[in-house]
Amino acid sequence: MLGEFALIKEFFSGHDKGRGITLGIGDDCALLAPDKNSELAITTDTLNEGIHFFKGEDPFYLGYKSLLVNISDLASMGARPAFFTLSLTLPDADEHFLREFARGLFALADKERMALIGGNTSKGPLSVTISAYGYVAKGCAMRRDLAKPGDIIYVSGNLGTGGLFVKAGYHELELSPELFSIVHEKAQLIPSRTGFARALRRVCRCALDVSDGTVGDLRHILERSDVGAILNLDKLPLDSIFDKVNLTSLEKAELAAFGGCDYELLFTVSPKNISLLEKIALRRQVKITPVGVITDDKKLTLLFENKPYVKKNKPFEHF
Repeated sequence: MLGEFALIKEFFSGHDKGRGITLGIGDDCALLAPDKNSELAITTDTLNEGIHFFKGEDPFYLGYKSLLVNISDLASMGARPAFFTLSLTLPDADEHFLREFARGLFALADKERMALIGGNTSKGPLSVTISAYGYVAKGCAMRRDLAKPGDIIYVSGNLGTGGLFVKAGYHELELSPELFSIVHEKAQLIPSRTGFARALRRVCRCALDVSDGTVGDLRHILERSDVGAILNLDKLPLDSIFDKVNLTSLEKAELAAFGGCDYELLFTVSPKNISLLEKIALRRQVKITPVGVITDDKKLTLLFENKPYVKKNKPFEHF
């Protein structure tokens, strides 16, 4: 059985070199030297077994997803990922679990050139907490409070797969084992949007990531920017996997609108910048879809096939 320090050395050390890092793993604190021309974006997320992921989750998927949810926050600000810390609570030091968790974690970290600079391990119910840090040029971060009336609302990629996986995982929807496996993989190995987001800053000042559901996250923008919006639920883009799922068009749209766990970008762009936005998306090979418009009436209007949508669905909340 590995002890705490042997565990860290075996699975997590040796990944602590990168821009702005004076001292990584091995002392009481990491030492950082932020770029004087940049701002340091910082985010923290905790994933608890039974709340944020199902018991028995594939450890490779868990390692990847644990970092991805933080990288998604950095992307929403247009920040370049730089380094992260990891706090891992484990029922026991299962070496197979740790090896696969680390493999998934560093598959994404290495791709994003992120260094692991410290953290903690402890015994207890399975829980993963990551704090991620990234650089963004001063005054250039995309923010929730900068949407303007007339802006077009866009989303990147596809939505609904995360909600579909959760629904199937709770047996609220029956999928064949083969189809469930495909949905599971798509819901966990979500592509990072950091490169696209940094290019997006050229035409966009307002963005966030879709974690709690498109409608709930859009409300955050509206509240912070003191504006309203019209959102077309039937325009929300779905993965092709939905063609194989026995749901109505409305039920599929509801998963995209309220399901959450998609970690795509929801952002607003002035109509005058749409042509350049489309060129950026094409160059970065990222699908973008216009789904609504920002208004000045300070209310959110939901439409489905040009008719008011009035059902009382709620986005995910912890409490």
